[in-house]
Amino acid sequence: MNKTKGRKKPVIIAALAGLLLIGLLAFSTHMIENSGLTEDEQFGDTGDWSEGGGTGTEWELNFPETTYVSNDEIETYLLIGTDAGGEDLGVGTNGQLADFLTLLVIDSTTNKYGFMLIDRNTMTNVEVLDEHGESKGPELEQICIAHWYGLDDDQRNKNTVKAVSELLGGLKIDGYYTLNMADIGMINDAIGGVEVDITEDMTSLDPAFTQGAHVLLTNEQATKFVRARMNVGDGTNKGRMARQRQYMQKAYNLLMSQLRDNPEYINDLYDQLEGKIESDTAGRDMGVIANQLLQLESVGILELDGHVEVNDTLKDGLEHEEFYTDENSIASMLKKVINMNIPGEEDAEEDTDEE
Repeated sequence: MNKTKGRKKPVIIAALAGLLLIGLLAFSTHMIENSGLTEDEQFGDTGDWSEGGGTGTEWELNFPETTYVSNDEIETYLLIGTDAGGEDLGVGTNGQLADFLTLLVIDSTTNKYGFMLIDRNTMTNVEVLDEHGESKGPELEQICIAHWYGLDDDQRNKNTVKAVSELLGGLKIDGYYTLNMADIGMINDAIGGVEVDITEDMTSLDPAFTQGAHVLLTNEQATKFVRARMNVGDGTNKGRMARQRQYMQKAYNLLMSQLRDNPEYINDLYDQLEGKIESDTAGRDMGVIANQLLQLESVGILELDGHVEVNDTLKDGLEHEEFYTDENSIASMLKKVINMNIPGEEDAEEDTDEE
């Protein structure tokens, strides 16, 4: 047995699972079969958020209008799906846009975890890097553009991590996993094809995509289903995110079933996907994290509320779809997993109770 390959396997599988929003699972069939949870319970909303006692050092999230504090013990991992497309932004680099962004947040204080789906058109401060990889300062841009800037993949990934952290009030992000969205077809093939429901007329994309149809996606169709936006449905990224969410849920259920039926399936999956995923988390014990998730409560997939505008913020002569959210929506999303308070809020509540 190749010992090096054996050590890499959990990291590669964790990356695949995360990028499909199916969790850091599949490190062993034993953990899955003995979790005692149904598929819906492992992935869905399992109840209301309730406060728990903090056990860590106090840290802050700083927004323009409000600062929140917490002392929860958390871990966070950013899952990035890149697109080969993108306009020439004049920075002398050859980056890609981050079309898919999801943050996995694990809180060992509340014993909860969740996936936070971030619209690629979300407007936030993005660090602009020049042709030498040096910072020119932040600019208000779509968050997906952060991955365009940088001299190499690692710098682009870290610039994207920084932009997401900025959006979330400075939330610490422990690492990233990145996969090119063009490889979705390869993933679809590796898991045996995903069947989806076509909820709107998408025949302009594929003749099989008639409204109301149930389609077992070929590799080419899977790529179209999760990547296409223009001239499909309402043409918005929100519509595309809904399709991505459905695909990921169906892929999760399929993977769970296959892993239960065939314990060796995990090895085949690794062989097919090795070398396709970038990550800076190789030094972490992902097996421990996966085991931890199986013992925690899932709050499912969370999305930010906001509104869409069409503007030329980039000043490139073109109008682009821009998603604007507010800090209340971000705080509400994070509170589904994390204990967060405004400084002095608890003291005020205690004084009121005493009166």
